[in-house]
Amino acid sequence: MGRLGNPVLKRELKDRIRGGKFLRSIAIRVIILGFIFYLVLLSRLGRGLLAFILAEAILILLYTPGAIYDAFASNAGRGQIRELTLTRLSPGTILLGKLAGASFYNLIIILVSALAMFRIWLFCGGFHLSRLVYANLALLILLYASAAISLAFSSMFRRSTLIPTILAYTLILLLMGSVLVVGPVIDGVDNPRAKTVMTTLALYANPLVMTSRTLGTIDIMRTEYIYRIADPIAGRGFTYPNWYFAAIIYFTISCILLLPVYLRFSRIRRSPDLLVSV
Repeated sequence: MGRLGNPVLKRELKDRIRGGKFLRSIAIRVIILGFIFYLVLLSRLGRGLLAFILAEAILILLYTPGAIYDAFASNAGRGQIRELTLTRLSPGTILLGKLAGASFYNLIIILVSALAMFRIWLFCGGFHLSRLVYANLALLILLYASAAISLAFSSMFRRSTLIPTILAYTLILLLMGSVLVVGPVIDGVDNPRAKTVMTTLALYANPLVMTSRTLGTIDIMRTEYIYRIADPIAGRGFTYPNWYFAAIIYFTISCILLLPVYLRFSRIRRSPDLLVSV
């Protein structure tokens, strides 16, 4: 890879591929993905490709905070960062290498699943190839966003390892359930404009709504299960967000969240004693 190579990423990948760790980690994720896929089918949120994409999105959102904790906030992760800050590597190289390494297993799942779905499209058809591309792009953005959220909390609470992870999971679960959380609030509001604003924010904030819309004009809010539990939103008129606009918002906010993390890495490089967490 020459001058373009990232030595931190090489080290991270070597550690994750070594021995039976790679196959074991992928196998566990595949089993959990299959279980989530079954739950999505059971709840009638979608069928076929939609159900599988939603299952992938849920897997990524639930797995990423733990992976980020292991790479950045654990004792081993902080020790590695302390060593790296003593080298000539730039803060960006360290952050990017650790971030990509922590996301490696999820990236493999996305890649393998995309190749399998492309093969299905090639021989069976049934959906537009562009939709498959959009869906996988949305999954990559969700992976980046969930990692940025986890890193941001880890940077805010430098003296704790458990609290940032709990907060990251809490926020991600709130985003996934935004249409449920905002329902009781909408019921208590009389102003129609305020109801419309809250509904729009809840839909744009929800990563599963964004992901489902990459596959076309899918009315996921009015599936039987969601309609029953999110009636304050599903039972009234609303407009679905454009998935690409929602993706841009997610990506932009993620970049903003990572900025203070990058600046902290820069300070750690100048004074390694500052390192308690990222």
